[in-house]
Amino acid sequence: MEFKQPPILTNEKGEIRTVGFEFEYANVDLETTAKIIMDLFGGRYEATDKYAQKVADTEVGDFSLSLDVRLLSEKKYQNYFSKLGIDLEQINIGNTTLDSIVENVLGSAVAKVIPYEISMPTLPFTHLQKAEALRKALYDNQAKGTKASILYAFAMHINPELPVKDIPTILSHLRAFLLLYPWLLKACDVDFSRRLTSFINPFPPEYAQLVLAPAYAPDLDQFVNDYHQYNSDRNRPLDLYPVLAWLDHEKIDRLENLGKVKPRPTFHYRLPNSLIDDPEWSIAKEWNHWVEVEWLASDSQLLRELSEAYLQADKQSQKEFDQLWVNKMDEWITNKPLLGQR
Repeated sequence: MEFKQPPILTNEKGEIRTVGFEFEYANVDLETTAKIIMDLFGGRYEATDKYAQKVADTEVGDFSLSLDVRLLSEKKYQNYFSKLGIDLEQINIGNTTLDSIVENVLGSAVAKVIPYEISMPTLPFTHLQKAEALRKALYDNQAKGTKASILYAFAMHINPELPVKDIPTILSHLRAFLLLYPWLLKACDVDFSRRLTSFINPFPPEYAQLVLAPAYAPDLDQFVNDYHQYNSDRNRPLDLYPVLAWLDHEKIDRLENLGKVKPRPTFHYRLPNSLIDDPEWSIAKEWNHWVEVEWLASDSQLLRELSEAYLQADKQSQKEFDQLWVNKMDEWITNKPLLGQR
């Protein structure tokens, strides 16, 4: 499948914009994943930690590989045994320590429900087939994705660089995302297991109404305050905290309940499944859904029209409203020159 391009291909410096991809999967361990990456892109393997590894200096940059379990990577389980007066590292069993045995047992257990994760280096928008090549190689090595188990609420994250790093740009894309959200849910076919979790809770309706109001034109400080008031954690399908931290790191650091936020000048789009074992699935498919958000964000007149229609729509039945709005978005995407004819 072809990777479509957004209306704005370059950043404010005139450089091709970049995007990072993160995807979760099971059944291919970190060492095998590292070998797959090196076969594709070269580089060298750095096993800095059993659960957090790296393939550095490839032709496209550095890859981070992890089993996302802080309990293991930070050895927090040792605290529980210490309270019982047991020092796992001081107890030897054969040629190994009890600590190593406990770690291996826990690792085997959590690997059945906790995904392995690849964080790719950023790629220019014009070179996205390299991400597809990695997906195909993982598929060929029997990686498992979201639908392989009811326990696999696996996701793919897309982190596109903003064309301009300012609040008007963030606001236009957020408005476009809110308007397209019911359509995206259907187009992405978000798995039931992921909807059951709290990782991609939708934006509150009250926040959507605030943001879509034509008079809403906040500065950075007001935008951050409003965003945090309605979105007190990062569990949204479009997480704006990384780019807000890039614009004002100190302010974001002072906010509660966020954990560590890595500043970066990108959106953090978290809605797609990671269907890495589905031969019909591709990264391009999910990327192209995001591109619709960018095209809508670029059309200020259409954005105003749809915002007004959304705010005026009858929402007495939320289910009925969502379906009507999906149909409306399908109509706009099909018929509007900026969105459908390219």
